[in-house]
Amino acid sequence: MNYEIGSPFAIPVIDVPATSKNLKSLREAHNITVAQIQQFLGMENPQSIYTWENAESKVLPRLDNLVTLAKLYKVTIDELIVIRTEKTDGLAVCEPVAPYGVSKDALDFVRENASSTAIKALEKYYGFSIGYPQIFAKALS
Repeated sequence: MNYEIGSPFAIPVIDVPATSKNLKSLREAHNITVAQIQQFLGMENPQSIYTWENAESKVLPRLDNLVTLAKLYKVTIDELIVIRTEKTDGLAVCEPVAPYGVSKDALDFVRENASSTAIKALEKYYGFSIGYPQIFAKALS
C-alpha cells in the first residue's frame, strides 16, 4: 500500500561526496590509518575504505560499518553523515522491507543515537525501514 505525502515535501538526502570527505577528515583528525580501519573492521584489503573516502566514487560504507566508525570516532551518526534536503512534489511511502545484511546491534545503535533526519536519510539510501514507524506516522499527519 502506498501513501502520498502532500507537496511540496522536503526530504533528507545523504550528501555522499560531503560524507566521504567527512569520513576521511574524521579518520585523519583521530590519527588513524587506513590500515588500522581495515584491521578494526576485519577487512581483507583496504580498497573499500579508500573508496568510501573518495568523494568521486559515490560509495559509502554499509550501515553496520557506519555505526562501527561512529563508535570508533566517538561521534553520532548525525556527525558522521552529511545530510541535505531536497524538495519533491510528493513522496511515496511504502511498506517496510526486512533489513537483510544489517545486524540487530547496528540497527539498535542507530535507533538509540541517530536523529529522525539521519534515520530518514539512511532509510532512503539503504532502501529499507530501520524500524521507526513513528517517523512515517509524523510524515503522514
